[in-house]
Amino acid sequence: MGWSSESDSSEFYAFEPERFLIPPMEGFLRRMFGAPWGLILVSGPANINLGTIFSFLANFSLQQSYYSEISTESNDFEQLEKEKRKLVTIEEVIHEAKQVLQSSDTEDGADDPEEREWRSHFRRNSDIIFIKHLSPDVVSTAVENALTGNLVAAGIRAESSFTALKHLQELVPREHLVAASLMGIIALNTVNRICPHCKIRIEHQLTNDDMILFGQTENAVHSHAGAGCKECNGTGYKGRILIHEGFETSSKIRTKIMQSLPLRQLRILAKREGMETLLDAAWSLVNAGETTLDEVTRIAEATDPGGNDPKTQ
Repeated sequence: MGWSSESDSSEFYAFEPERFLIPPMEGFLRRMFGAPWGLILVSGPANINLGTIFSFLANFSLQQSYYSEISTESNDFEQLEKEKRKLVTIEEVIHEAKQVLQSSDTEDGADDPEEREWRSHFRRNSDIIFIKHLSPDVVSTAVENALTGNLVAAGIRAESSFTALKHLQELVPREHLVAASLMGIIALNTVNRICPHCKIRIEHQLTNDDMILFGQTENAVHSHAGAGCKECNGTGYKGRILIHEGFETSSKIRTKIMQSLPLRQLRILAKREGMETLLDAAWSLVNAGETTLDEVTRIAEATDPGGNDPKTQ
């Protein structure tokens, strides 16, 4: 399964799988790719190569194949052979399904045999379907398969989980289909890394607006910045860091999606349920001395699901 045709600027950041495989993200990924069916969105802006992420997720999902156990009268357990999961792309699914349809005898026309064969083919042959870009051409196929026994992972260009959800709602205008099919969203973004050669410590006083924007209760912040040097061409930054968040559709969130709850309020609900956002990830990098408050401000503004749209307020 190859994704190399996608162009990006990933040479400016390093994909670090170990950042994904720590709590709570590891548990989130296990729940997503351990599920028997549903839609998982993988989102990021144009400067992120989602192909690299898909390759990682494909390998991760293969590790989620499970062992079945049988209890015996002596309370011993026999471990059966590890089940294999089949990974395919949407192009492969459509191509194979068309071959099935072409070989089917549909002249009698009874009870939509083409549709029956199409659906049974999907359920029989595909465990996880990967879609590099969730376009209007394939979204109905993706949702249908997510609701009929397959796990579907689809890429979508967005700045955060909630802007990705907004795009999905535009592609699938029926809220009950979005709520029923969506398992969760893996959202990625990047922040600029402070140049290690000219990093300096600074004290910063947050304004009241900044405290609200960042969700902070203290206005005094100890942070770092790059003074600018030859190594970073005077910018104060050298490279970028990939950050991520995981949005999981709990039963309460599904209900609120069906009720068309504005996205900002949906984000508040997700935070109350324990979600760690891209803004939280960026702020943790400020505390670690790896990025700046300016970058946190950029992430806060870029990932705001409301923007100037009153419907999302």
